[in-house]
Amino acid sequence: MAELLFVMPPAIQSGHKPYPRVTMGNDQQNWRNDVAHFLAGTLPKATDRPGWNDMASTAYQIGCMALVKLGFADATDWGAVPRDVPELPATMPRWDDICISVLWLANQQNKLSFRLPNGSLPPTRIGNGFVIAMKDPPPPPTPNITARFGLGCALCNDDVLLLLQQLNLVSNGGWTQQPEFILWRTSPKNWSLEFLRDERFLDAVQKAKATIPDDIAAEISELTEISEKHIDELIAWHEEKLAEGREKYGPKARLGEVPTREQAQRSLEFSRRNAIDWVFFRHWRIDDGWLSTKKAEATLDIFHDRLAISMRRSVVKELHPSKPQFFE
Repeated sequence: MAELLFVMPPAIQSGHKPYPRVTMGNDQQNWRNDVAHFLAGTLPKATDRPGWNDMASTAYQIGCMALVKLGFADATDWGAVPRDVPELPATMPRWDDICISVLWLANQQNKLSFRLPNGSLPPTRIGNGFVIAMKDPPPPPTPNITARFGLGCALCNDDVLLLLQQLNLVSNGGWTQQPEFILWRTSPKNWSLEFLRDERFLDAVQKAKATIPDDIAAEISELTEISEKHIDELIAWHEEKLAEGREKYGPKARLGEVPTREQAQRSLEFSRRNAIDWVFFRHWRIDDGWLSTKKAEATLDIFHDRLAISMRRSVVKELHPSKPQFFE
């Protein structure tokens, strides 16, 4: 049974009273408070109301979602608002998903940078290939996370380093083996993570194909079916919206055009691929395979998950080889 200990930490947000700190008896969940305080102190604050504004940014959206899942905030359509008294969630969010929320937010806020093999960052490029470079720059700071287990080196602030150590992502100055799959999911652009040929990924593809639940297989199959009726409906929807726009803004308003059948087909293929991606975002993890309904409740909606997208491509290619438009 979880043990609750209430103390009063410093306020995490101007104008909002501090909320109680919660200590859980389970050692594997003791990172809950520190993750929440990092997220709360790092996410951008809303300017005209209590809470955090996700600014429609991936890192901020997932950070707000993590605060909600951890029981420290309530969701809004623009981010999250803090609870006066946090509550232990009925289902703790997945450790790996929480780690992604920390890594992405730290990187977004320049508290963590993934480095090139020599420890430096690539030059800044602007415009048509122009490079911004400092004349006689000082040597780059030495990374404080060394490359291990196929993962590159990184440099992070001290507070982030302590949190990564607590999450068991870093130990003795380098990555542990635990975050390997997590960083496959985020695939830092300064690293060359070629996991598509890794035996573990290839084995996971075959396992996902062999063990796919009937309802998920049926959902994917349905999403790959685009009929003439679907195309007609999309074209009719555009016609209706354009008619509404002309009525509202006048006949000379620039409102675009009704798509051709080919354009409608491509649009539907794009939206269906995205929908299949969400099946994998919510129901599949490489270390667990297809998640039960209960386990799926513990996930965060980690969109832009490169590992899940790669798995979607591979599995759909196995299941529907005659439909390459769905494993692009």
